[in-house]
Order: sequence, then C-alpha cells, then structure tokens
Amino acid sequence: MHRRSFMRNIATLTASASLFHAKLADATWLAQHFSSSEFSTLFDQLFAGHTIIDSHEVNISLPEIAENGAVVPITISSSLDHIDKIYILVEKNPTPLACEFELSKDVVVYITARIKMAESCNVVIIAQQEDYLLRNQKWVTVMQGGCGTG
Repeated sequence: MHRRSFMRNIATLTASASLFHAKLADATWLAQHFSSSEFSTLFDQLFAGHTIIDSHEVNISLPEIAENGAVVPITISSSLDHIDKIYILVEKNPTPLACEFELSKDVVVYITARIKMAESCNVVIIAQQEDYLLRNQKWVTVMQGGCGTG
C-alpha cells in the first residue's frame, strides 16, 4: 500500500515540475512588461506596428477623484465579441502596465478590480479584438498617491 502511494506521489511531483518549468518561461516575459519603465517606451514595446482605434465601446468606470491612489476601483465592460486581451495602463505609474487579462473569445467582458495610481493621470484601456486594438482612456485625479508617493 505504501509503495502505491509513493509511486502516485512521485508521478504527481513529476507532472507538477514540468508545469512549473513552463511557468518559468512566462516569468521572463512578465518581468519585461511589468518592469519599471516610461509609459511611451512600454506602449511601443507592447503595441508597436499595430493600429490602435479609439473606441467608446470598451467602457471604463473609474472615479473622477480618487481619495487614495492605493485602491482605485475600476470596472471594464464591453458587449463586443471576440475580445482576447485587456490591458490596463496607468500613464504616470513607475510600472505603467497595471495588469493584463487574457480572456476566452466566448465571454462577455466584465472585469472589476482595484489598481494603484501614483498621481493624477490617464488610465488607458487597450482591448485586443482579433487583429484590432481598441483604446479608451479616462482621467483620474488622485488626492493621495498609492505607489509610494504623495
């Protein structure tokens, strides 16, 4: 009985190790995109060569004034079909890419989260819809910075 349990545990660990190794490959990509850099540099790195269309069909709900930049609520929604990814970028943050969501093409987009903002600036949403990049943005005035400033 102990031998079977031992063999089952070894098989589970081996399978887990191979999955963990695959995750490490993604870590390099994540480190590049979520590192400290200027907004324009990161924006070019992520979207260079793609046409970006301004669209109000990707809805953003953000407060006009954020009392505390450490917890700014954001809701993104859209009734558009086939949205693959959603990027949330904060122009004046030390790390402009706040988050990236990879979505199934079959779901209706409705994302709610809390982001940090260092200071008053635009929050930019990029939605990837097959070959198109759709952009919407909104200005938020931050009273107290949430990224170690303010």
